[in-house]
Amino acid sequence: MKIFICLFCLKLALLNCNIYAQTLAPLWNDYVAAKAKGETPFLPDFSFAGYHFSEKPLPDVSEIRYFNVLDYGALPDDGKYDDLAIQKAIDAAQMAGGGVIFFPKGRYNISPDSDNSKSIEISSSNIILKGSGAGKGGTEILMDSMRIGKRQFHFSPISPGQKKIATIKADALRESFWVEVDDLSRLEIGKQVVLSHQSETYTRHYFGDLPLADEWTRLFGEKGGMRIAEIHTIEKIEGKRVKFKNPIHLDIIRIKDADFELHSFTAISECGIEDIMFSGNWNQYPEQFEHHKNAIHDSGWCGVSMEYVTDSWIKNCVFNNMNEGIFIRAGYKVSVDNVVFTGKKGHSSVHARGGYGVLINNCRFEAGNHHGPGTGYGGVGTVITNCIMQPDQNIDSHSGQPYATLFDNTTGGIFKNIGGPLPGLPHHGKYLVFWNFKHQSTFDFHYKFWDVNRRRNHTFAKPVFVGFKADRQITFEDEGINQLQGIQASPQSLFEAQLKLRLNQADKLN
Repeated sequence: MKIFICLFCLKLALLNCNIYAQTLAPLWNDYVAAKAKGETPFLPDFSFAGYHFSEKPLPDVSEIRYFNVLDYGALPDDGKYDDLAIQKAIDAAQMAGGGVIFFPKGRYNISPDSDNSKSIEISSSNIILKGSGAGKGGTEILMDSMRIGKRQFHFSPISPGQKKIATIKADALRESFWVEVDDLSRLEIGKQVVLSHQSETYTRHYFGDLPLADEWTRLFGEKGGMRIAEIHTIEKIEGKRVKFKNPIHLDIIRIKDADFELHSFTAISECGIEDIMFSGNWNQYPEQFEHHKNAIHDSGWCGVSMEYVTDSWIKNCVFNNMNEGIFIRAGYKVSVDNVVFTGKKGHSSVHARGGYGVLINNCRFEAGNHHGPGTGYGGVGTVITNCIMQPDQNIDSHSGQPYATLFDNTTGGIFKNIGGPLPGLPHHGKYLVFWNFKHQSTFDFHYKFWDVNRRRNHTFAKPVFVGFKADRQITFEDEGINQLQGIQASPQSLFEAQLKLRLNQADKLN
């Protein structure tokens, strides 16, 4: 009986430790209160990220028509190359309006030569590449010869250009949904549009009291300024006012130099990749990775690009011995879920360049590529959550002023040398949020986040820290808010808590 009581007391004590180890974050209280009152919260609403804004699960493709690559001439494990057969299967599926390109188990070889004008192209919606598992006994696609700078599976519409379709006629607050326009003739409910602007005047307004270095030359001049290209879906139209489904993540301020405009957005949708290991021969190259040593080190073997895609995904995949894994340009509502990066250390892992609402969830970065997960060049609302990086591995915020980015409940990683050229600084605009981020390094470090007198490869505009922890002595200067340092903040995942709150509120309204 005494043993039972002691064990019960021990379990109760451990339960109490778990309860009180987390402290409710003041910024979370502010967010919930602001949402309840219909006011603007300090924190961006990061819940509008991922496939269909995470309002539905990733699809089950088992009932979609399959196009087996064996039927088009591919044969695994024969040592021959299958590029043409894979492209034939994709072309057949595209002609049929979509389908699953299925790879039975085994190794498929591609890239027989170093001609970097060649790749496997997907230009239609509803195309899914599906293997038989990314682990042992599953499907492996081996990129044999290096094709410098050329991603070997390329998803993109044939003509992804944008055209002006309306001009914004009134100011609007960040985290709001309504804009006023001059012309509704080319707008309709359900249409996807790009909120577009670029000017030095607005850039100076945006950064406010933060000085800008002369060397950040892309911010200045007639064609300079941070490039704003927020993608939105029109949910409602009333008079000259248009309501977006997803929030605006910066203040719209009309200026004389240049208008805020709505542009058309051409994309493919419902494309996916799942259950495949993509491998390169970077491990056979006789040098260890050195950042920007040459084009081979940076981009000798590149895996997948998804450009101008919406409601698409990559899940349950492995990228092994690659210089670059996943590149997403102008992605909108894209999920990267349960993806692992393994093998020899390379250049980059998964990068969201531009776009809105790319969700990188439950990924492991075992190879320790120089750039871990992240964003750059105007990316908005990118979320990295529940991920495991390596000690001393840099997060990625590749200059070009991305803004409203969340690193959430993520372990490992540092900010020391995160990438991007000096003319393209700062690395990140406002509302870069680290929520329950565990910094792991082999060194102590002091981060000065804003410095116009010397280059620092972690130039962030007033970054926000909640529940930041580190295994070495890490100190900050020029941060925005730093709450609960060294303490596990509640909620554990800001993204999941915001999503739950939003969906619960939507249920109450319906």
